[in-house]
Amino acid sequence: MTLPLTSPASTVVFADLDDTLFQTLRKLPGADPATLTPMTVDSRGQPHSHATPAQMALLDLLAAPHVTLVPVTGRDAAAMARVTLPLRSWRVLDHGLTILTPAGTPDPEWAAQVRAQLAPLQEPLRAGTGAIAPHAARLGARLTSHAAHGTPFMTVLKHPDADPAVLAELQDRLEAAHGPDHPLRVIANANNVSLLPRHLGKAAAVRYLLGTHLSGAALTLGLGDSVSDLPFMDECDFALTPRRGQLMRTLRALTLPQR
Repeated sequence: MTLPLTSPASTVVFADLDDTLFQTLRKLPGADPATLTPMTVDSRGQPHSHATPAQMALLDLLAAPHVTLVPVTGRDAAAMARVTLPLRSWRVLDHGLTILTPAGTPDPEWAAQVRAQLAPLQEPLRAGTGAIAPHAARLGARLTSHAAHGTPFMTVLKHPDADPAVLAELQDRLEAAHGPDHPLRVIANANNVSLLPRHLGKAAAVRYLLGTHLSGAALTLGLGDSVSDLPFMDECDFALTPRRGQLMRTLRALTLPQR
């Protein structure tokens, strides 16, 4: 299933989904509902996330015959099943811990690599989760553990009101305990704070696909909205980010000298 060098479908786009190709109505204040296209459903089957006209225009471009669209998402299989966007190629789920083949089955080689690398991370993950749990409870945040291939790999902290002060305190506490040399890292956005493997994630999954099944790509594009998407976008020839996303806000805040 490797993409041949001579294939006309030689452009591969690795794209984050939420807040890149679609978002919830809460993040579209003032938008005319008549102009939006439902892209996901909730657990009751009701429309949940929507694409704007600009996002639909982008999706039209990505639907061209010479383009292979590969979602690179934090969604697990159940959440991915609620995405109505037609996806026919490889899919990267669980923040990179799971790769599904075009047939929808886990790639066995990648799964074996992930299980081997997760084994030594179990104790650090338990320790980090245990240390933050009482602070999460005190602040009214919900703590959940996520697993891939039957093995825990991530702890997620959410606040019911997405209180920025609560999330900031939890992020600060986690980052203080998980420095750059720690095997676990912290990622955060407006909705949650997560603790997950430092060297096993979206970027590693994209590198694996580019080195194996998609090695014939003449052009690769990386699409993402978050700072945490930057490593996998950096694996691609070019990067594209929404103008209102976390990554663009971070870039606009930089004051680097012109040289």
